[in-house]
Amino acid sequence: MERIDREEAMELVGTLAEKGEVLQEDLQAGHLHHPLTSAQIDFLRRENLIEIDGKGRVRSTAEGKILADRIIRRHRLAERLISDVLVVKNVDLFEESACDLEHVLTEELADSICTLLGHPTACPHGRPIPPGACCSERRTKLKSLIAPLDELATGAEGKIAYISTGDHERLDQLTSMGLFPGTRVKIHQKQPALVILFEETTLALDREIAREVHVWRS
Repeated sequence: MERIDREEAMELVGTLAEKGEVLQEDLQAGHLHHPLTSAQIDFLRRENLIEIDGKGRVRSTAEGKILADRIIRRHRLAERLISDVLVVKNVDLFEESACDLEHVLTEELADSICTLLGHPTACPHGRPIPPGACCSERRTKLKSLIAPLDELATGAEGKIAYISTGDHERLDQLTSMGLFPGTRVKIHQKQPALVILFEETTLALDREIAREVHVWRS
């Protein structure tokens, strides 16, 4: 089994596990883009990457989870890079490019991209990006192109890149007010409350919400 096939197989195991219990039959489902064969599943077991119990339930071993998280992280960082920096909107090209890029990124490059993008916690589809060492250390050797709104100084301006909240009601509320990707904002004041200006609107934002709005630095 080639390295790329091995990585894609564990990426599938990892992404399915995010949704809940994984059965062997789930890995071989016909609706998957790349379902696993019995031979591939047996290979993952022999490599001690997964375990399957008597009821067909699949679980990643400690080694397998590390590999799955690593490739999922690279894929979702690639999606973030392609979406936010390269601004590719063609869905087919977007996904194909992310799949190609995930296999050539080294850990060092992945951490550099992560730092450059301000350590994003979710991909453009809202799925979590597994954190890397750079996230816990909050590396800043590279100046982040994108930063949470509350990190900008008073008077600074930026353009919204993405909103990372998983709260759909909050997202709807922000977009209904005109805060969505592409909107230019300016920090009017940070104390006693964070107040922003955009278009012809003045708006006070809760700090927690402001941390979820990520902007391109001007």
